[in-house]
Amino acid sequence: MPTMVAWIVSHHRLGLAAVALLTLASAGLLVRPGLRKDYRIEAFVARDDQTYRTYRRFMEEFTSNEVAIIAVQTDDALAPESAAITRALLEQVRRLPAVLKAESLAALPGWVLDLLGERLADHRLVVDNLLSRDGRTAAILLQMQGEGEDAADRRRTVARLRRIVAEAEQEHPQARLIIAGPYVTLIDMYSYVDRDLLVFTIAAFVLVALTLWAVFRRAGPMILAVGVALSATLITLGLAIVLGFSTSLTTQMIVILVTVLSVANCVHLAAASEETGEHAAANPHGSPRGQSAETLARMLRPCTAVMATTAAGFAAVCISSISPVRNLGLLMVCGLAVALATSLAGVVRMTGPPAHLRSGRKPRLPQALAQLVLWAERRRRTVVLLFTAAGLLAAAGFGRLHFESDFIKNFRPGSEIRTSYRFIEENLSPVGSLEIVVRAPDGEIIATPRNLRRARGLGDRLVAQHPAIRKAMSLADLTELALTGLPDSPEDLDRRLSFARTVLGPDFERNFLNRQGDAMRINLRASEGLNVGEKLDLAERVRREADGVFAPPLQVEVTGLYFFYAKLVSGLLLDQYRSFGLTVPAVLLLLAVSLASLRTALVALLANLLPIVFCLGAMGWTGVPVNMTTALMLSVTLGIAVDDTVHYLWRYRSELARTGDPRAALAATSASVGRACVFTTVVIAGGFWILMLSQFLPTAYFGGLVGFTMLGTLAADLILLPVLLVRFRVFAASGPPTYRSP
Repeated sequence: MPTMVAWIVSHHRLGLAAVALLTLASAGLLVRPGLRKDYRIEAFVARDDQTYRTYRRFMEEFTSNEVAIIAVQTDDALAPESAAITRALLEQVRRLPAVLKAESLAALPGWVLDLLGERLADHRLVVDNLLSRDGRTAAILLQMQGEGEDAADRRRTVARLRRIVAEAEQEHPQARLIIAGPYVTLIDMYSYVDRDLLVFTIAAFVLVALTLWAVFRRAGPMILAVGVALSATLITLGLAIVLGFSTSLTTQMIVILVTVLSVANCVHLAAASEETGEHAAANPHGSPRGQSAETLARMLRPCTAVMATTAAGFAAVCISSISPVRNLGLLMVCGLAVALATSLAGVVRMTGPPAHLRSGRKPRLPQALAQLVLWAERRRRTVVLLFTAAGLLAAAGFGRLHFESDFIKNFRPGSEIRTSYRFIEENLSPVGSLEIVVRAPDGEIIATPRNLRRARGLGDRLVAQHPAIRKAMSLADLTELALTGLPDSPEDLDRRLSFARTVLGPDFERNFLNRQGDAMRINLRASEGLNVGEKLDLAERVRREADGVFAPPLQVEVTGLYFFYAKLVSGLLLDQYRSFGLTVPAVLLLLAVSLASLRTALVALLANLLPIVFCLGAMGWTGVPVNMTTALMLSVTLGIAVDDTVHYLWRYRSELARTGDPRAALAATSASVGRACVFTTVVIAGGFWILMLSQFLPTAYFGGLVGFTMLGTLAADLILLPVLLVRFRVFAASGPPTYRSP
């Protein structure tokens, strides 16, 4: 280790120059070509995922999830003036290159409307799909290109759709117009991400600058922390571009995570540098090079251990099957490595006495922290009982935890996305689609009168038995355009399908029958409001009932966006438990190695698991759901939480070896490292609380919860940990770490 310190002191300029070049190159990459954008929901999963492959095959055979819906609400949607509004909208959206087809009552020729008359308004394919039951809301269903369309084109298409709707609403104030659907929602969601990325970046760096200036009252620590955070963030995002990672819901989290963790490390280094400066003020014969070496000698190992434990938490999430989560873990490991190297090189340039020596005012916080730890040490039993009671109370809230899989609830109640979806669901039918695909053996035809009767009966039974399933549509409905009842012979079926092609167009049939004719689709419209387990249970019940209706050799598959998203969240929850199971032993091993004591590592882990228990309990008691972002919290939070604990333990070992008195060692440790722990907690908690500004609620919940957990961790480090150190006689036989200045 002395050799490493000497090497850093001697070569820090070269290291800083290399970081500067990488930072500039990364900034250039962010300007051009910039972060790649992939607005498909399939970008969340691995290509070899079986659920994805089934869903992908369904979309290729029948219809993509790239759908937009325009709803027009008037007093009477079938009145001539209302139909004229819908028809004008239809003509405009059909001109857009990304619109493959548009389905609406207004799209039907006049002779068809005259022929079918009032019967059409009550048809299964129309009611609650193209027309509301009360006859006031008409819908235009747009099948969008999606695949092969680049991000810029998709943004322009959505912007154009919004302009068309806004202009129509302005021209016809008596009508209410709504645009929704997955195609539009994903663009809006990523617009939130882009906005959040800008807001969070500015807010994070303003917070860092103000906090560090308030803490240190001099420019050196502020320049070090801001410079390290900026370089680490830019290089991490540059690496994302080089690796071809797409912008995702975790991108804005990377900025906050890299920034606050980089700054937290710099705060500890700056505090240590101030202590070195105090010693140097009493020894005028010392040199700046010697001061830097002394600071690094004390901080190199704990800082490395801290970054290693934090990286372990992020590395553990790389096992996830969700692509953005894996990418987050990998990028954070790289970002932490850059931050560590840059901060160690940068602290060499920061020497001199702390601000309070120049002002003559001694800070009050160290004395207060020393008194706090002595109070806790004298009341060890009370402290243990209080933390135990709080832990039990929190654990009681575990039973109230619930998992959120309603995608629309990821957005704030007043957001346009949430308002639009609720309007569509209340006036037409739910947007969530649960799909049954029935396949015939190779070479056989699936569309037979018997199979159509089975499909109709199955759909009706599922709607009657399951309140969440609001509507069922199948090929059987397509055969009832002109005649009531289902076809009773192959010839009758062919005639009816031929009529449907004439009325609705040759491509409409593909909504329910693939081109090969060996697979048909039963579309179930399912409402949200169920949790993940209930959705998966519903899908399994649907599969079992479909299997009972369509016996072998016919094969049944259940898929659809409704099921796909529930499976996605379920997999993420499973990943959380797996990654946490990896994080705990990894952090324990790293702590045991860095502190050279398994017992000490166990004590440290105990003190840091308790705040996580508090956090999960708070989620249960307050009703904050576990969702696709908060599910990352366990591993990541544990990796971050142990950072201050490592610094505290490292300093306590040194002070105990120097004084031989545990109480004196605790007071000295809390007065020095405890002060830095308070500052880092302010930076980390404040940085994560910035995420609460996000329009994407899982990100806001994640920020608030991690910030809350950091406060609990600080309390555990400054109150509970000292009690445990004395109780278990940690480091009682340790000697002081030694280092000779070069």
